[in-house]
Amino acid sequence: MTHARSFPRSALFAAIFGLCAGLAVPSCAGREGKASKMARWLDDPSNAKKLPDGKWYWEDLGVTFEVPDTLYVFKECTELAHASEGDAGWIPVMECHTVGESSDADEFGAEESSGAEPIALKIYATKKTRPLDERTVTWFENQYKQAGFRVDEISYQHSFQNKPGIYAKLHVMDTSTDTPTREILQFMFPKQDIVFIARTEYPFGDTRAIEADWKYILWNFETHPELGEQGASE
Repeated sequence: MTHARSFPRSALFAAIFGLCAGLAVPSCAGREGKASKMARWLDDPSNAKKLPDGKWYWEDLGVTFEVPDTLYVFKECTELAHASEGDAGWIPVMECHTVGESSDADEFGAEESSGAEPIALKIYATKKTRPLDERTVTWFENQYKQAGFRVDEISYQHSFQNKPGIYAKLHVMDTSTDTPTREILQFMFPKQDIVFIARTEYPFGDTRAIEADWKYILWNFETHPELGEQGASE
């Protein structure tokens, strides 16, 4: 079920890895203490199983995912090879991405032209080494700004697609004109002693129904820690 696909890697992607996503202080080492079954999956990842109803099920990770019935942009979803990426050691779980070329308009009236850039929404998992709550929003905002990105929006969401976490919309800037060239959606949400990171990047001003797909996919990515051992509290 693993699938490799190449998409543009932005400066933000490297910068977030360099910062360890702000999840490790002072380094990217995990916390001491007994790890939950979810966290142990990070050290020895296993592939998802397909349930009779079509859902994907990562048993040790305690996650299910159902491909939404309606997707306008990220029309194909695949499990990824679970090899750690970057200095922070994020483990890719899955992605949904664009496929082929089309000139058809979707129900939102946004036309995906044949020259549209291939883009993906990717979900990672990593160990939680600091809280993600209202008090850490300012810290993340300052880190993004110091890395040279414009923060269009950042906030703690108590229930974003049925998940509590930190949502951010960030812009990669052309410093010569002080205008945005790319936009990034990122949502970090903790569960027990790990953190999931969903992120997608696309050209600024892209008219495809990216945010609609983003919400559908996140809603269908569900964590079920009760299916495994109970570990550290959120």
